[in-house]
Amino acid sequence: MTSTRPNMIAIPAVLTMIAGTAAAWQAPAPAPAARQPEVQFDASGRKVLNGEPTKLAFRNVSVEQILPFIVESTGKVVLPSQDILSRKVTVVNDREIPRSRALDMVLLALQQAGIAVVETPDTITLRDFIDLPKMNPMVIPAEESVLKRTDFGTIATKVFALKVSAAEGYGDVLKNALPDYAKLSIDKDSNRFSITGDIALLQRLERMINELDQSPEGAVRTETFRLRFADAEQIASQIETLYSAGGATSRTNRNRNQNQNQNQFNPFRQPGQQQDTSAQSAQLRVSANTQQNSVTVVAEPAVLDGIRRQIETNWDVEVQVEVVTPKTYQLKYTDPVKVKAVLEGLYGRPSTTTGGGGGGGGGGGGGNQQSQPVGTSSGAGTSRLAGQFSFQAIPESSSIVVLAKSPDYLAAIDKFIEDFDKPTVVGLPVIIELKHASSEDLAEQLNTLLAQDGTLAQIRRSASGLSQGTSTTSPFAASSTTTATTGATTDTVSADNIAFWWQRSRPPTDKQNSSNLIGQIRIVPVWRQNALMVTAPIEYRQSMVDLISSLDRPGRQVLISAVVAEVTLDDATSLGLRWSSQSLTPTRADNSISIGNQVSGTENNLMRSLFDTSVLNTNVNLNLILQALAQKTSVTVLSEPKIFTSDNQEAEFFSGQDIPFITQSQPNNQGQLLQSFDYKAVGIQLRVRPRITVRRDVDLAVNLQLSSVVQGQTLFGGAVIDRRETTTQLIVQDGQTVVISGILRSEDSDIVRKVPLLGDIPIIKWLFSSKERTKTNSELLVFITPLVIDNPDDSTRVNQPYVDRLREREDAIRKAAPQSKDKSSQPSLPGSMTPRPDEEKPGGS
Repeated sequence: MTSTRPNMIAIPAVLTMIAGTAAAWQAPAPAPAARQPEVQFDASGRKVLNGEPTKLAFRNVSVEQILPFIVESTGKVVLPSQDILSRKVTVVNDREIPRSRALDMVLLALQQAGIAVVETPDTITLRDFIDLPKMNPMVIPAEESVLKRTDFGTIATKVFALKVSAAEGYGDVLKNALPDYAKLSIDKDSNRFSITGDIALLQRLERMINELDQSPEGAVRTETFRLRFADAEQIASQIETLYSAGGATSRTNRNRNQNQNQNQFNPFRQPGQQQDTSAQSAQLRVSANTQQNSVTVVAEPAVLDGIRRQIETNWDVEVQVEVVTPKTYQLKYTDPVKVKAVLEGLYGRPSTTTGGGGGGGGGGGGGNQQSQPVGTSSGAGTSRLAGQFSFQAIPESSSIVVLAKSPDYLAAIDKFIEDFDKPTVVGLPVIIELKHASSEDLAEQLNTLLAQDGTLAQIRRSASGLSQGTSTTSPFAASSTTTATTGATTDTVSADNIAFWWQRSRPPTDKQNSSNLIGQIRIVPVWRQNALMVTAPIEYRQSMVDLISSLDRPGRQVLISAVVAEVTLDDATSLGLRWSSQSLTPTRADNSISIGNQVSGTENNLMRSLFDTSVLNTNVNLNLILQALAQKTSVTVLSEPKIFTSDNQEAEFFSGQDIPFITQSQPNNQGQLLQSFDYKAVGIQLRVRPRITVRRDVDLAVNLQLSSVVQGQTLFGGAVIDRRETTTQLIVQDGQTVVISGILRSEDSDIVRKVPLLGDIPIIKWLFSSKERTKTNSELLVFITPLVIDNPDDSTRVNQPYVDRLREREDAIRKAAPQSKDKSSQPSLPGSMTPRPDEEKPGGS
């Protein structure tokens, strides 16, 4: 019967294929075809079928028609007997199954049709069950199980070895369970028996024998296990721990699965005995032979089976290199000693109480472990992996070596090292650049504030008042350098250092510091960058940054303008004629006529009537000056020095001349006069130190000196200096103008010169008298105005009028200067907006 459904095996198609194969033998050899893939065979000699799944559709098909399918599917020689070729077989399914599975179903159908299938690696023999004794089926040893085989219809002989029961007692029991074609043979000496039948029958009998061959409770056996890789003492310890009923009462029983058929009928159980109900034994005895590296165990057979499986599959296995080889981690940024301490704190130290073989895996866990700890005996570590690692730090190479009891556990260490070994900024100083404050001053202040009690930390006292140097000393003076140095030294000494009480006290032992930051912060100035390097605990770092930012504010500045107004009014009258034998120098030479003459003569024998001989000798020096002057003078002097300075910073302005004065005269050995000179500064000098208060008032210390040379007057060969000086300290509001000093001076002078008697005669008295009358009024006032500037924007606004004046002066100079083709030669005042050469417009000359 043929089926038209896809992937179904059709018998006519198979026959057609066989006929075509026979014709191919008789036909001439065709042209060489493409090389077919090499056929592969499995361990049983069958061809490996890699085709697509198929469906079976054999309905009432003869054995002769099925033979081509068996040949094609197995690749073996099929030897059927003639009496079975006409037997009919039916195999049908509606679900696609693998081709190898389909072959097994066909062989099983043949067995149900009374045909014995005996398969060898090369042949398949098909005969009636009556001829089974004449056949030579394969022999399956006792150690090999048939439970996983799928060739259910194949005839084989299976040997069963009994461990507990006697083979002799199984005769009557098994005969009732065997079909007619099966054959049973019993060997009393080896306590084994063999059964010949199909694989399906042998599988059923193997399951039944496994359930029946159970030892009664209390029956023990002795077995010696020779170990190849594991250590005998460790295996013995592990066996006692896991399988001893008395030594494992506190642990969970790992083999709680009971035999579900333990209450079934067992004719071989002795009266009064019970079947073993536990994988642990109270009669367990274990002995380790270190010389032969073997373990001898006395226990129930079920316990011995569990121990045997454990040793063969888990404990006594070949050493794996990745298990016993430690892993080395190369650290780049962290200290290996510290990493080891952290890892031991997390995972603890390795346990000293271990089980399992030295070369095998852990017991019962199924993993290839070196040794499995029975309990975590490490002193630290709360992780589930506690006690599973051994750590060794190598500081010389900055590495750490880790040995794990399972290579899989190293993944946790890999992740830890990856996250832990990273560059860190914790502990490194943070650099805070300052915009306005001085790094050295701010570092001193913060270090002093946060220093521990009894620690020497000082702050330089801020300068106050004006410097002690001589303000009138010229920079050209010989002693100017010494004076300046002395002044600076005096200023430094006067500034001194501020001492605080906690610098001299003992560190407190019975109370907490006033701040958690005391003794925790270190601040070092970086003067090149005007920055601070700060080391602080991570929890206080941002607070320190905020504190420094709040202190790093722009200092206020002040523009100080001084106005010096000096007005002099002079009303003088000179009239008359002055006589003198000496040279006359008029106070006011204007409108004056001066005549000077010397008269001399000699006359002999004068007054002869009185003297016999007489001589009159005359020598007269006569000087005459005529003055007629009425003069009125008005002089106004206005000085406006300005100076710009920061809060509490002394500033000085000077405008004048350096005049030499003789300081020493001394003759040398040759009689020459050697004179030493020194210079004095003469002019206007303004020195101020402002201190700006919170209310923008200015606490101002000011010194103003006005000095000038008195014209026409000398003293000891040197000039006479007229000097006016004001030194004061006052508080002025922002933008307020106040007068700090002033003087009003009035002089009245009335001088009359005349010749006695002659100067009193009316009319002619003007020839022998003169009169000078002078009235002088002078007034000096000094004003000062501070202007506080908070930020650079205010500074630009305040300076804008002066910048505009500078631009006007520059424009005037440019207009007055002769035109030149070379623009680079034209003068440019400071601050001008003259473009650079690369900014000039194209085409310019």
